[in-house]
Amino acid sequence: MSGLKKSADAEAKRHLAEKLICREVQVSTLLSVFGEPHHYSFPSLFIYGHTATGKTYVIQTLLETLELPHAIVNCVECFTSRLLFEQVLNQLQGHHPSPENNYSSFTFCNTFNDFVRLYKQLTHNQGLQNQTVYIVLDRAERLREMEVNLLPGFLRLQELTQENVTILLLSEIVWEKFRPNTGCFEPLTLYFPDYSKVDLQKILSHDHPPEYSADFYATYINILLGVFYTVCRDLKELRHLVRIHYMKVQHFFFSSYSYYSVQS
Repeated sequence: MSGLKKSADAEAKRHLAEKLICREVQVSTLLSVFGEPHHYSFPSLFIYGHTATGKTYVIQTLLETLELPHAIVNCVECFTSRLLFEQVLNQLQGHHPSPENNYSSFTFCNTFNDFVRLYKQLTHNQGLQNQTVYIVLDRAERLREMEVNLLPGFLRLQELTQENVTILLLSEIVWEKFRPNTGCFEPLTLYFPDYSKVDLQKILSHDHPPEYSADFYATYINILLGVFYTVCRDLKELRHLVRIHYMKVQHFFFSSYSYYSVQS
């Protein structure tokens, strides 16, 4: 069994290395903090960095690849605490609002005290009390605009529930601007820096289509970055630019090939 586990762990790490390019330091730190699934993890992590630095993608890929129980909620979509609580509980229960259930939630949850009680019931019913459960709150700066007890409560959720749960707060602002005036448990912080030009070259080149060689596509990416890097360093926007200009490059090469074929 231990041999199978080691083989599975090696396969998971290989998969992570292939998908999480240029984020080796952050992935290594997160894996160290997570530890073994049955060990108590740090109560809360605050992960920050500019947009398109891979925060959400890295966390989601790690949790899914390692098959860790988790819920990922975007705080922009949850403009009330009730929506936030119910989305977390829905995901941990595996409940999906749909036409068949009239888009209803797994359970109603109006207050933080209700959330603590329902969370404990759910984890025991699902047999999750012996492993770490991860609750990811993306765009967590929106919590500052909600009830004053919400952020301190989440940061102390492990203490309040007496369960092995870790809160991951993802934000584009630093903790000093995030810290509430009421005082709360200080999370462990992790910074995701902007991608360098070399990083962007490596990530974008990794997406090369199979019909062209990797060297050809890397050359195209290098030319594109030479034009746009000084004015745009957002990975999402650069990926969009790569796609729309690559269609033009394809059209140019196809037209040139057709012309020379006719001439010959």
